[in-house]
Amino acid sequence: MTTLAHPAKLIIAVLLLFMPVRMAIAGEATVAVASNFLHTATKIAESFTAQTGHQLQLVNGSTGALFAQISHGAPYDLFLSADQLRVLRLAQEGRLLNGQHKTYALGKLVLYARDPAHLQGDLERSLRNDAIRHVALADARTAPYGSAAHQVLERLNLSDLIRQKAVIGANVAQSFGFVATGNAQIGFVALSQAKQAKGGWIAVSEALYVPIVQEVGVLKNAAGNPAAQEFYEFLSSETALHILQESGYGGAQ
Repeated sequence: MTTLAHPAKLIIAVLLLFMPVRMAIAGEATVAVASNFLHTATKIAESFTAQTGHQLQLVNGSTGALFAQISHGAPYDLFLSADQLRVLRLAQEGRLLNGQHKTYALGKLVLYARDPAHLQGDLERSLRNDAIRHVALADARTAPYGSAAHQVLERLNLSDLIRQKAVIGANVAQSFGFVATGNAQIGFVALSQAKQAKGGWIAVSEALYVPIVQEVGVLKNAAGNPAAQEFYEFLSSETALHILQESGYGGAQ
């Protein structure tokens, strides 16, 4: 006579059958992330891990600093840059796996103030306000959002005025920190940063700066790593696009 197992034992047996498989296929990848995108990347990574089981380690810094690290052999699997230029340079140098790269987001620049009273209703009036002693900007040499901010000042003929008040951050996260801590009253930051903070902001016309096209590249270190490849593909998913748009980015065209 056949003896039937207790239902609870059957459930445990099924779980034990599938758990090793999930553990076997789950992997890890290390992702270099431009500082402006860290908060959004964290949200996308959480959704990715929930769906796939793969774990991601996010390492953030200015785009220029991360590019330099990659050029010197840093073992990253993917590079989420805040511009296109550096990923294209990596492609030209043969550092990308099968030349894989694509646009994953379009960045937006704003003038942010922790105290909305420091904003005068429009961009130029706010920048010309004599009561403003310090204006935060990211370093234009290493940070694409810093480059965009300097373009804005040049087109408004405000470079000389703001130079006397400028507080320069190594990256846009540091520039945001200057304003958030009161070391600068206003500052140019990513819309995604302003949206997650207290205070107010003024959108900067996209006609005043070259579009901030953010590119991702799969580095050669990712060879044979399914977690890296799947995350690269996940960045184009509807889930990722929804998070991008909620965070203040435009989706890739």
